[in-house]
Amino acid sequence: MGNQSTTRPFRSRKVRAILAGGLVLGVGAVFTLAAWTDNEWVFGQNDAGTGGPGTKTYHMEQNTWTGAAGAAAWSDQSSKNGGALTFTVNADKLVPGTTVYAPMQLRAAIGSEALTATLAEGVQATPVVDPSNNAALYAALTYSAKSGVTKAQCNAAGFSAAGTVLVAAGQPLTATSATPISLPAGPDAATAGTGVDVCFAITLPTGADPALQGKKTTPLWRFTSTVGS
Repeated sequence: MGNQSTTRPFRSRKVRAILAGGLVLGVGAVFTLAAWTDNEWVFGQNDAGTGGPGTKTYHMEQNTWTGAAGAAAWSDQSSKNGGALTFTVNADKLVPGTTVYAPMQLRAAIGSEALTATLAEGVQATPVVDPSNNAALYAALTYSAKSGVTKAQCNAAGFSAAGTVLVAAGQPLTATSATPISLPAGPDAATAGTGVDVCFAITLPTGADPALQGKKTTPLWRFTSTVGS
């Protein structure tokens, strides 16, 4: 009986010691989850140190000489049907073998980088431009286009003597051109680039079908400039 009484308290103290040790270990384990934290942030800056990475501007404008008294009237016409080319007198009274001319210009807009444009598409307008838009006449007409032919030169004499051929004579109105048209940037951020002249010449070929008499049609052309891929 004496041995039992002395053993039990000893065991009880041992259990309490182990439990206490476990609690200490438990508290220690909680504290080891904490850590010193130090963060470093960075931001993207361009090489001039004026802010983050950015993009250049590539934007061209057109002038179809529709301003007051035929003055330049620059505008952005990025959707159909765009600016109106004005062909020479009697353009709506063509007879076989005659040609009419229309001048225009392209330029890099204010703030734009230099551009390279091409004549990328030729289509017949939808009837909203003119309800009498005739498909047969559109198919029968041919055209040519040149760059570097000024408004004053955009006539029979000037067209044959000046400029760079974009579309050779006798091509259908759907013909396009891979010949580049270089549009320089403006000299400063507040000035547009110098306008580059383009002249269109439309011809009703000799031997055109007499059934085309009294018809009208509306051709459209699209200039494009693409940067990047």
